[in-house]
Amino acid sequence: MEMPSLIKASVKIISDAGLGMAMFSLGLFMALQPRIIACGTKRAVMGMVIRFMCGPLVMSASSIVIGLRQDRLHTAIVQAALPQGIVPFIFAREYGLHPDILSTGVIFGMLISLPITLLYYIFLGL
Repeated sequence: MEMPSLIKASVKIISDAGLGMAMFSLGLFMALQPRIIACGTKRAVMGMVIRFMCGPLVMSASSIVIGLRQDRLHTAIVQAALPQGIVPFIFAREYGLHPDILSTGVIFGMLISLPITLLYYIFLGL
């Protein structure tokens, strides 16, 4: 049994609009903050270190434990260094769980992820 094309197209339109609305919500939240780094410099730096250093370390350890080697291990480590998405910010804002920290993490994570990911890529020889 296949989903009717009308319902399928409607769900597709709603899902396509969801990402745009999430990005708009993040931008609006950041614009309403009194400072660019809403959570403070210390928390922002700590969040970036955890995200881009501890994340790949945990990924490499867990990947080695389950038996990944060579290119698959390297790919998993590089993927762990990619920036987080916008969806965690939406949930944090909805439930009041430190949206200032996550908004700063999303914005600055996107800005610094390219050089960090390239460094991991070069270091791992992919």
